[in-house]
Amino acid sequence: MKTMIKIGLGLGAVVAVAYATLPVAREWIAASTPFLFFLICPLMMVFMMKGMQSCDKEKSVEKDQTDKVSSKPLTGQIQFKD
Repeated sequence: MKTMIKIGLGLGAVVAVAYATLPVAREWIAASTPFLFFLICPLMMVFMMKGMQSCDKEKSVEKDQTDKVSSKPLTGQIQFKD
């Protein structure tokens, strides 16, 4: 929730600066601002879900590697890898 608030405040600052510095585009900025604020929630959801999936992939790769190492039978001889 804090991330959405930070993004909303950042977008508000960008809109305010753009509105103040670009008088030619004020109509377009005023028309598109509500739509941009409406898109904050779904866009943040997409990015957060994508981030969660990338973390799960990293964990599954680490788990697969540990499973492969631990599944080898012990032979009584220690082999050192150089």
